[in-house]
Amino acid sequence: MTSRLTPDLTPLHDLTKAIATTIAETPVRLGSPEGAADLAAAVAVRVAAYVGSVLPTSGRVLGEIAAERAAQDARWGEQAHPDGTGLPIYQHSARRYRDHADRAAASGHLAWRDVLLEEIHEALAESDAARLRAELVQVAAVATAWIEAIDRRTAEAGETK
Repeated sequence: MTSRLTPDLTPLHDLTKAIATTIAETPVRLGSPEGAADLAAAVAVRVAAYVGSVLPTSGRVLGEIAAERAAQDARWGEQAHPDGTGLPIYQHSARRYRDHADRAAASGHLAWRDVLLEEIHEALAESDAARLRAELVQVAAVATAWIEAIDRRTAEAGETK
């Protein structure tokens, strides 16, 4: 007879508590798909908040993003909109925002707004699905970096008070 080691679940205590509290505090209409979706979204948000408190900055931000995606899916269901990209006006705006970002960087006045707008307009200009996907990954990465920069500034301000 083999002996199984019982895993130490103590580190999961706070996570379990967050899930149990969320279930207790979230009103659910029994038998309703909306009630289950509301509960799932609330649990996802609380779990992301917990995970965010124990992960490095990037993990926290990505956890928040995952929780927001879960909340969107719970509220709206799976979305299947057309891309609506690749129009000539977007190709023009992509060049315009790229030039603006280059000028701002050269003059030492580049802001997160400039970087994100450049990436967004480059995504809007794409008609090829693979290149559009790559551009959207860049949009997400820049948005994540911007959130991390805000978090760093907030933490630094809190430390100097």
